[in-house]
Amino acid sequence: MSINSEIYLIGLAVLSFLIIVFLFIRKIANNGKLKVKIEELPESFQENSEEDDNNNLPSDIEDKTDNVDQELAILNLISIDRSFFDIEQIFGFLSNYGAILKNKYFSLIDEDGNEIFRIANALNPGTFEKDTKTFAIVIASNLTNTTDPIKSVKQMIDFSVNFSEKFYANLCDEERTPITKQMISHMETRAQDIARIKQLGDKN
Repeated sequence: MSINSEIYLIGLAVLSFLIIVFLFIRKIANNGKLKVKIEELPESFQENSEEDDNNNLPSDIEDKTDNVDQELAILNLISIDRSFFDIEQIFGFLSNYGAILKNKYFSLIDEDGNEIFRIANALNPGTFEKDTKTFAIVIASNLTNTTDPIKSVKQMIDFSVNFSEKFYANLCDEERTPITKQMISHMETRAQDIARIKQLGDKN
């Protein structure tokens, strides 16, 4: 009997140890899920970025007006887990937001018909099709061509925040780096400077 009791005790001790180890490992795993991990983008995506940050922007956004140098404001929205966005949901979201599809990119315009900013596929070939598969989109505006640069930047940021919440995307700057409050403040300051320059030009 004593031998059987010892075997039962040893078995119970081993079982208890395994349960404790299991619970400990599960706790660590669960804690890890609560942390937001910023993973590196695929090499092909990084290479495209280094070659040309604006490579997939519609070419006419780089036009100049009245010989004033262009000033591009650019934001990127990248899927948190790099899974493809649901393209039908993207089209529905942009349509409900008031964006218009033209030349295979979306454009948001003001009440006077002037473009505020545009939304394009950030992956090659940079267009939106019914069968497009992408985990990144780019929002861009040539602030020198907008009616109100300050308002344009604000609307870009508001749109990006709404999109990131709905589609679980990281809001990044033009370098595809997660954006900070300082970066947003810098964009707003640039917009204010451009607005002042435009006002001086209108007076002259």
